[in-house]
Amino acid sequence: MWLPQRQSVFLSRYASAVAERNHMAMALTCPDLHAYFLGQWQFTRTMHSADGGLIGNAEGVAHFQAQAGDKSLQYQESGHLHLAVDARVIAFSRRFDYQFSPQQDLLHVLFADGPQQGQSYQYYCYDSQLHALLSLQTHVCARDHYDGLYQFIDEGRFDLHTRIEGPHKDYVLVTHFARPAVP
Repeated sequence: MWLPQRQSVFLSRYASAVAERNHMAMALTCPDLHAYFLGQWQFTRTMHSADGGLIGNAEGVAHFQAQAGDKSLQYQESGHLHLAVDARVIAFSRRFDYQFSPQQDLLHVLFADGPQQGQSYQYYCYDSQLHALLSLQTHVCARDHYDGLYQFIDEGRFDLHTRIEGPHKDYVLVTHFARPAVP
């Protein structure tokens, strides 16, 4: 079954903030998500604690690569995290598989590396009024809860908001993606 049973708490917290930004978003009923994401992106990311303190900033590149034989994409990112507390710089990389429903209005993201490879991470549904992919479930890792929201700004920019809360983690990641400038 494509849709999980549990609705995300993230939606109630962040939907109003997204609604304020929808005047800048794409005027598409439901974009071809596969075509939209496909290709290379640059990103910057901020990481703030629940009280608003800066944990770190990151920058990097992301690639959405088509998978042979289907309409899925493999997402791969790599970059550097600059920690605010001690100025350390940490290299990172991560991979996810993006599977789209035939109607392109649902997205299932799965881990594509690490010990959770092949396991579900999040389900998202496209909301045409908010021009966003809204999380339909909360991902639970140990006792920490992960929720996300993709906000489409235009054909060359989108943001990913991720809220992580629990006994081990309590922070917000905001990632701004943009297509690389064409020389």
